[in-house]
Amino acid sequence: MKPRLIILIPILFILISCSAKTEQNADTTKNSIELNTAVSYEIESRNYSKDEINITYPKIVNLDNDTYEDEINELIQKEAIKIIESYSLEEGNLDVDYRVTFRSNDFLSIQYLGSFFSTGAAHPLNIFYTSNIDLKKAEKVKLSDLLEINEAFVEKFKQGNYKSYDDNLNLLEEGVIEEIWSMYSDADLLHYLQQADEAGQINQLGTFSYITQDSIGVSISIPHAVGDHLEMEIGFVDVSENVKKDSVALYGLVEE
Repeated sequence: MKPRLIILIPILFILISCSAKTEQNADTTKNSIELNTAVSYEIESRNYSKDEINITYPKIVNLDNDTYEDEINELIQKEAIKIIESYSLEEGNLDVDYRVTFRSNDFLSIQYLGSFFSTGAAHPLNIFYTSNIDLKKAEKVKLSDLLEINEAFVEKFKQGNYKSYDDNLNLLEEGVIEEIWSMYSDADLLHYLQQADEAGQINQLGTFSYITQDSIGVSISIPHAVGDHLEMEIGFVDVSENVKKDSVALYGLVEE
């Protein structure tokens, strides 16, 4: 790790630990984003709660294609609570909320943000994962289903727009982003991006993708001292050459 990153870590660590004690996702919950796309369904919140686990996730109601409504909601719930498998909850608690970043009649993209606090730990871990759902097929969609993940995309990812998940944390202003990239070779990032949205240990860097009105976002895990996870967003215009033809041109967001 480079010297500058070492110097910045104590400052960032204080900011992160302070913000983690506040209510998670206070400004980025399910109703905080205006979604302009007209849809034929509504979204309600549901909660999974057991012992020290609390996960809030969306449920689709009044879907035109009601044949798939139950199947889609089962998939959403499964994707939301599978994070439990990644943590030992015998001595700790898990608290997760969600944010819908994009919805159309074909596609639903969900961010999950929260924290895991292990008994005896000095500070909680910041958690981020996503679910992308093809509503026509009731199937999970991965980054590699939408885009050709190659060396060109790696560069686009690194040059994307940094999106801080916390008002008290800005890795760009602190000059940490480039230091983070120096921790990984392009070949490593290519491998991690190709495994995005996979379940289990194959997804070594905890890489997840999501869609917004004008961009595709990708999150990777980074050291705890600088926030635990990092989100970069790339405009659709910049990934048009990477769009796979069978992905329906990113569900109508990128012209074929």
